[in-house]
Amino acid sequence: MPAPAKYTEVMSVIQRRIDEGDYLLSSIPGERKIAEDTGVSYMTARRAVSELLELKVLTRHPSGALDVHPSYAKRTRPAEVVLLYPAYASTYLTQLRGLVSEFADEREVRLRPVQFVHWDESTVVEAAAQARGAIVIPSGEPLPPRLIEAFKAKKIVMLDGDYSDVGIRSIRLFSQASIQKVLNHLYDLGHRQIDCVNTQNQNAEIRRRIDIWRQWIERKGIAGRLWDNPAAPYTDPTIAAYKLMSRLLDNGQIEATALVGTTCPAAIGMMRASWERGVHVGKELSICAMNIEPPAEFFCPSITGLQMPKLAGVLGACFDWIFGPDQFDGAKLLEPKSAALFEGESTRRPTAASIAKK
Repeated sequence: MPAPAKYTEVMSVIQRRIDEGDYLLSSIPGERKIAEDTGVSYMTARRAVSELLELKVLTRHPSGALDVHPSYAKRTRPAEVVLLYPAYASTYLTQLRGLVSEFADEREVRLRPVQFVHWDESTVVEAAAQARGAIVIPSGEPLPPRLIEAFKAKKIVMLDGDYSDVGIRSIRLFSQASIQKVLNHLYDLGHRQIDCVNTQNQNAEIRRRIDIWRQWIERKGIAGRLWDNPAAPYTDPTIAAYKLMSRLLDNGQIEATALVGTTCPAAIGMMRASWERGVHVGKELSICAMNIEPPAEFFCPSITGLQMPKLAGVLGACFDWIFGPDQFDGAKLLEPKSAALFEGESTRRPTAASIAKK
């Protein structure tokens, strides 16, 4: 069987890029750039484009610029919505990406996931400018003012961060009442000194969680200390938590009977450091997280914390807005229904010996 002509391979590349939403982030290039990208001659690229124009996959504007033909877009429904998320390894980010992707599939919406390292990347600006809409999971860096204005002008939704005060639609995953469930659980078990440990890169959501803990211990009239040692951006907060907890245990600085991590990696790092030093988590010391990630329920001991809430309601409202009228019917800040508390083995009533020791 003869090998397929090179121009047909180029046609396939262009069609796949259209279908997968690559051109949401950049305009369709001209023939010379297509030739350069695919390693063929200009004439081969020109032939491929001519065939796609004939098949009404592409259309050419009077200016000469190429675009997706409306009839092709209608038939194949290429990706229209971008999911932007930070480019670092995290089971939490993987979980969020999966939930958004599953919801988009249920709505029969093609989603284009895109990672970014910093806010000044061209892909961030282009996604805001060219996509029908975007779901953005923010990084720890502050959002630059120029992006705030760009996001406000388009159908952009911030997921797991509250930017409603600057006019951007936002979804906050864990309400104050939900986070207080974790703290109340520790209190109901009998803990009267509950420290907060944070190793996540600081952002508005982390600061909010710390504030919720601080205000809660003040209302309860109990003791608590903040151990704040944020990991550097795009580094692992689990390792930072392990090193922090190792140092605190070695120096005899832990006086609390319970510690709550602002995130799950903080709890995991603390538990490992405790295990290595013969501290039995769940008996001698309780450790939990304000929210847990999928592996937490299978740890030994399993980790107490909030499970991911159901997002269908809030995502549905946002997708309705993205594909509907410009006016958003509802508050700029959305919160899903209260998250469920998973009561793991990592938290138990403090023993008389552990209280006396403290």
